Amino acid sequence: MRNLWRFLAYARPYRKVMIIALIASLLRMVMSTYMPYYVGKVVDFADAAFRVTGRTMLADEAWQKIAVLTGVFLGLLVMHAIVTVGRLHLPQRASASVIRDIRYQLFAHVQRLSLGFHAARPSGAIASRVITDVATAQQAIELGIIVTCQGVLQMITIACIMLAINWPWALVSFAVLPLFLITTRLLSRPLRTASRHMLESTEQMSGHVHERFGMIREVQSFGAEHAEQARVLEHTEQLRTHALRHSLLTGLLTAGGEATRFLGLAIVLLAGVYFASIEQVSIGAIMMFYLYTDRLFTPVQWMTGSYGQLQSAVSATERIFEFLDTEPKIQNTPGATLLELGAAPTVRFEDVRFSYPVDKPQIVLKDLSFEIPAGSRVALVGPSGGGKTTTLSLLPRFYDVQGGRILIDGHEVRDVTVRSLRKAIGLVPQEPVLFSGTIRENILYGRQGASENDILHAATAANAHDFIMEQESGYDTVVGERGVGLSGGQIQRIAIARAFLKNPPILIMDEPTSNLDAISESLILEAIDRLAEGRTTFVVAHRLSVARSADMILVIEDGRLVEQGHHDDLLERGGIYADLWRRQVG
Repeated sequence: MRNLWRFLAYARPYRKVMIIALIASLLRMVMSTYMPYYVGKVVDFADAAFRVTGRTMLADEAWQKIAVLTGVFLGLLVMHAIVTVGRLHLPQRASASVIRDIRYQLFAHVQRLSLGFHAARPSGAIASRVITDVATAQQAIELGIIVTCQGVLQMITIACIMLAINWPWALVSFAVLPLFLITTRLLSRPLRTASRHMLESTEQMSGHVHERFGMIREVQSFGAEHAEQARVLEHTEQLRTHALRHSLLTGLLTAGGEATRFLGLAIVLLAGVYFASIEQVSIGAIMMFYLYTDRLFTPVQWMTGSYGQLQSAVSATERIFEFLDTEPKIQNTPGATLLELGAAPTVRFEDVRFSYPVDKPQIVLKDLSFEIPAGSRVALVGPSGGGKTTTLSLLPRFYDVQGGRILIDGHEVRDVTVRSLRKAIGLVPQEPVLFSGTIRENILYGRQGASENDILHAATAANAHDFIMEQESGYDTVVGERGVGLSGGQIQRIAIARAFLKNPPILIMDEPTSNLDAISESLILEAIDRLAEGRTTFVVAHRLSVARSADMILVIEDGRLVEQGHHDDLLERGGIYADLWRRQVG
């Protein structure tokens, strides 16, 4: 429940709206208490008139009293309708604002978490917490504050009225309330567990579906549609099982609330008959007390009916705060300064050691040391899995080294702010990702707010302008998620245009020409030559034609730097690089 209170604290900025909503609920509840009084008095007036006159028609005096009561009732009815609108709208307004705030905060926080966090979870599962769990938690505002507070206030008010009318009779009606408390107590923990299992199953299914649609080409090419349908059916069946258990527990709780209500009404009616038989109460009083008892136990039915939803909200808040309480592993160190680079910097690795944070970590980089002069182009080559991409992932602090240090112009990367460090680095990954949107929007991701001339210049330098203009709408052409509709070479050139637009002093390119045809490779190599000019550039190269023109080649094998030098020098040595070259070139 602690996380529920933490979640409800997000409503604090909207407490004025919530207070007004509670006042509206209180007014609505107070006005609704007039109904039993009205019915009881009308019956008593009519009964008294009939007893006095012995006629079946009411006298004018009785009609006048009833007319006054009815006038008050109709006036309150209009006011009740107006207040009800506020009672229903204001909580929705506050809860929608709270959900907007917490969803924004959760998204912002998850973005700051390390790549290790994201690598361990499907993106669909993360999205499920940001979307589904937060939407489920919204019920905590509506049910946890408004419904519960209104219900408790109504029960207290009605109980006081009943005690004032006839306290022995009232105490008899209160005798069944422990049944409600016992039922709620017994079912609260199983309900919360069932709710959590439902959310976890939803997350697993969301992650699976999101992942499979992201690789739909592979699914269709292997004819694996039926196998994937079976897996989704398995997830769906698991979710169905948990949903049915939750529904059963909610039904039991609702049944307990209804039983409490109807049992209370029956006891009140029987007690009323007894009190009437000894001439302590009137027929109107019995009806009045019966209706007040109904008002007393109606909130019990509300709260038992909504308790299952509230437990779902509690489980959702627990899962939300699991993410919010996860500290980013990559943070600014105390006293971190801005990294300000006027030109291409020197980069130095000193005895760098690293292993990925898994259950059984294996050392990936072992005492890696090298120094790159300012403005140099460096190619990292070596067998697959040797640690090339990992090496370059440490430079922008996607992960932190576990030994040694990395320096940029003499500044240790952990001594500068993460934002300024990453601002100084441009990244063109092996498989660039384009977002669903226009080509212009995708290039602008490199530097928001850039001018049209800057965009055109970047695209031209990346050899992308010509093919963009061949599209139906040019730069306003909408591309699908992950660049659907464009070739691999075209996507790569748009990614290079992004890097041009960012204009960073350090550039990292991870296998930029892999899986491309000769024409696309030639265009991209030409764009890389332009992009690398005046920058300290790192290129992970499986195609050694890319490494041949580098100022320096680093050969990394099993996490160690085994060779270093220029293309011609490494060929003369006859080592690993020379062997790789012979295999590719022949």
